[in-house]
Amino acid sequence: MSATLHSLDVLLFPELVDGGYAALAQGTAPHRSSDPYLAGFQSASNSYSFTCVAGSVAFEHSKGRRTNTSFVFRDGKTVARYDKVHLFEPTGDHLYFVRGKNASSFHLGNHKVRAGVIICYDIRFPELVRGLALQGIQVLFVPARWPLKRDDAWRTLLKARAIENQIFVVGCNARGKEGGYSYAFDPLGKLVFSNRRRPHSSLSTFVLDLNVISIAKQAHDNLREAVLLRGRTR
Repeated sequence: MSATLHSLDVLLFPELVDGGYAALAQGTAPHRSSDPYLAGFQSASNSYSFTCVAGSVAFEHSKGRRTNTSFVFRDGKTVARYDKVHLFEPTGDHLYFVRGKNASSFHLGNHKVRAGVIICYDIRFPELVRGLALQGIQVLFVPARWPLKRDDAWRTLLKARAIENQIFVVGCNARGKEGGYSYAFDPLGKLVFSNRRRPHSSLSTFVLDLNVISIAKQAHDNLREAVLLRGRTR
């Protein structure tokens, strides 16, 4: 396993990686910035020289404010943090968390590749992803706990965000009762990864051909040609 980890550029985990909504319901304490659990991801990013998108965790800020937060670590440092903006009420997000307010992009190590991260339910909102695409991201990471019974919607939304923004979209889903399958799509909407045949594998690896981005934009550039229409009220 360690030999495989040394060969990775990015390691991505699912939403609420430390136990999911079941752990929240049982009263598991939220994490804080000095938390040894988060420090483990941070240390691994330094030891194995990859960018670690640490899924998400329940994170407690000052004054008891809690968010569903994804941390991105590289070289033992925090390079990005994202607080889930769209809270999914059927799973009780609104009972545990407050909404995030911003999304930002980050570079993947020494590569001239800009990436972004959103969390699960966020994928249903194209405006959020378009904002990241306008920041220049080429890869979008989506940690999730998307149930198997809505797999078709999950797969379709990942593919749609990839096509309309001409970026790679990588969805990392949880396993077990709260999760389902993981997928990755290229800027043309082609499926480049699925774990449907090996849903219980602890680590799956695949390669993204970044040249596909320029290929997708040869005929048309969706971002350049997009027109924002502002409605009028009377």
